[in-house]
Amino acid sequence: MAASPTCTCRTGPPVESAGVIVAGLFYLGMFALAAGMSRHAPALLGGWHRPTIAARLPRAGWILVVLSLALTLLSADWSRALVAWLGLAPLVAGIVVLSLTFAPVLARTGVVLAAGLAVVGLGMTLAGASAAL
Repeated sequence: MAASPTCTCRTGPPVESAGVIVAGLFYLGMFALAAGMSRHAPALLGGWHRPTIAARLPRAGWILVVLSLALTLLSADWSRALVAWLGLAPLVAGIVVLSLTFAPVLARTGVVLAAGLAVVGLGMTLAGASAAL
């Protein structure tokens, strides 16, 4: 019998949990970028609107967007994940813009949901890692 080939594939977080984390971080980043703009900050931040907070949001937004991209590139099937991330960009931006236009309360609610997605995805990743042990 011939020896079975060995796989030298990169391993990363499970695709499902990584996608959930990426989507949550991406939404949080896009929200922070929008809320960092002086025109949108009062509507999106509401009572939290302070010049010091609004000044730090663009940097935090870019960090979250780049972090979501980095997690995408660390996945086992990074080429397909990158295409999905590029498709997620207009979807998330559209959700933020439409909610900003019609109901900023929905955008703020989306922040809670996106943070929840990131936490759930992290929990799924940790549960998968502990099950593999």
